[in-house]
Amino acid sequence: MIKKKILRLFLLFIFLALSLIIFKKFNKYYSQNDFAKIIILALLASNFFLGFAIKKFSKLSLIFFSYFILIIYSVNGLLVYFDLQNTPEKKIEKILIKRGETFDKRKILEVVKEERLKGKNIYPYVVPREFLKLNKKEIPLTPLPKTIFVSCNEYGTWKNIQTDKYGFNNKKFLNSFDILLMGDSFAEGSCVEQKYEPASLLSNDYQLTTYNIGISGNGPLISLALAHEIKSIAEFDYLVWLIFDNDFYDLSLEKNSNFLRDYLDTNFISNDYFAKIGNKIDFQKKYIEENLESFKSGFSLTESILELKPIINRINKLINRKELEDAIEYDKEIFKKVFDKISFLYPEKKVIVVYLPETTCFKNRSEECNQRFDEISSFSKKIIYLNFFQYLKDNIVNHKEMYALGQSRAHFSPAGYNQLVKFIYNNIKKQ
Repeated sequence: MIKKKILRLFLLFIFLALSLIIFKKFNKYYSQNDFAKIIILALLASNFFLGFAIKKFSKLSLIFFSYFILIIYSVNGLLVYFDLQNTPEKKIEKILIKRGETFDKRKILEVVKEERLKGKNIYPYVVPREFLKLNKKEIPLTPLPKTIFVSCNEYGTWKNIQTDKYGFNNKKFLNSFDILLMGDSFAEGSCVEQKYEPASLLSNDYQLTTYNIGISGNGPLISLALAHEIKSIAEFDYLVWLIFDNDFYDLSLEKNSNFLRDYLDTNFISNDYFAKIGNKIDFQKKYIEENLESFKSGFSLTESILELKPIINRINKLINRKELEDAIEYDKEIFKKVFDKISFLYPEKKVIVVYLPETTCFKNRSEECNQRFDEISSFSKKIIYLNFFQYLKDNIVNHKEMYALGQSRAHFSPAGYNQLVKFIYNNIKKQ
């Protein structure tokens, strides 16, 4: 009898502990669409409650829990093995081994720490999008100025970026130039050597001096904010905006920021961001240093096993599938307002929007990708719209050569950036 009471008290304790976790973490999991954790915790809590409330279920509760843990961790273990063999890093490593080349297996945090031991003042690449996720009233619009960052590794070696005095990936600030290039990581030239970055190619190969304000992770509203703020400090002839496929999803995060939405108002003047950029430096440095250990990119075996990440991610994908499908229906009204505001800001400039395809556009999303281009190109008659997806389909036999090592969901390869810049230049000549 005493053993049964102890067992029931134990079951009650576990139930209360799980209920407390659900209560404290519910809003966080819900906001992140992490429904799998809510379901698993609720299922276990219900099991332990039944074991406590109904005497004949006490032992059955422990048996169910034991089998549940055994099965879920066994399945998760198989998924961990599968995921480990199919990480982007592993795929890149296999390709490079076949070529007789090496792959730097270090995580971004390891690179930063090792370089700091050598006396280099270096940081993991932290971009405005990172701060946007914190729901701050105001966010820095650029990374730290005059800073060396470790950014990405799609070719076996980590690329470093050194920002200029305004936090952009340029050798130096230019207050007068031919092209203002904006967008996300594709405008920035992520992962390739600097000489293959689009701004470098336009400047060096086509003699069109180009200043880049593209930053990894930027969506339409952050890009608009930068175009707005730079207006007072730079003079140029063409504004070339590279719209990548994921910008349609980025908008769903950015539109929640009142700070960014202010830039849509035609009466909004400016935040004088670049005049006050020094105020953002200490805040960004403090944030990065305090959260340094969280910048662990790549596949974590320990976390995947202990936190059941593979199985939880797959459950969430199944639950959120309808939401992901609905995300295709992006906020067209805000997108149109963005283009209208760009035209309002630069009525005398040639504004060129270039639609860039994600690798799935060449597989099962061709119709959808062309539909997206058709939609955005209908938003403003004052803007010149170019479909780089259609250009690649018409002129490149093997589209995989346009992406880093031919990998899915990768950035452009040097060949891809060369084709992009050639495409832009030829269309500028027509204007």
